[in-house]
Amino acid sequence: MTEPTKVLVVDDEDVIRQMVGRVLKYMGINSESAENGFQALEKLKEGRFDIIIADIRMPNMDGMELLKIAGKEYPDIDVIIMTAHAVKYSFIDVVEAGATDFINKPFSVEEMKAKMERVLRERRTVGELAGKSVRLEKAYGDLLAAKDEVARLGNGVNPDREFLLGEIERLKQDNARLRSKGGDK
Repeated sequence: MTEPTKVLVVDDEDVIRQMVGRVLKYMGINSESAENGFQALEKLKEGRFDIIIADIRMPNMDGMELLKIAGKEYPDIDVIIMTAHAVKYSFIDVVEAGATDFINKPFSVEEMKAKMERVLRERRTVGELAGKSVRLEKAYGDLLAAKDEVARLGNGVNPDREFLLGEIERLKQDNARLRSKGGDK
């Protein structure tokens, strides 16, 4: 059984932290909050989080710096950057820095909900692909072992098995490509 999604909301404005927390609660998602980047890093050390929703402009440590540190130290965490300063920062700026998504303040509840649903859907898909990859690699290993055993016994390899092994090898390569694309967020 997988653990429920947990989100860390980071913003120096209490009203924004509360509003985002209410949206997440409505969605059935557990969240905690931090007032700044330093407090967020402490919370990341203390517990497991799947997603960070962080304001880009905060005193002491801005959201871009938090994004870079979190991306390096916690590569499996998705980050959504919030800003009321869309002129200074663009979607491309934050995504190139490693964010999963970007949302302009003020935003509607529906917009925040849609961003979260997309990130959760993407995380679920990547997780499913990883699980399938593990099963595929095990099946591939089992087939190679069976092929080696048949060859060892001197019975030769039948063309149907060779075809299946070739198909499995192609699937493994396709899966590796999909995994590498899913990890590039």
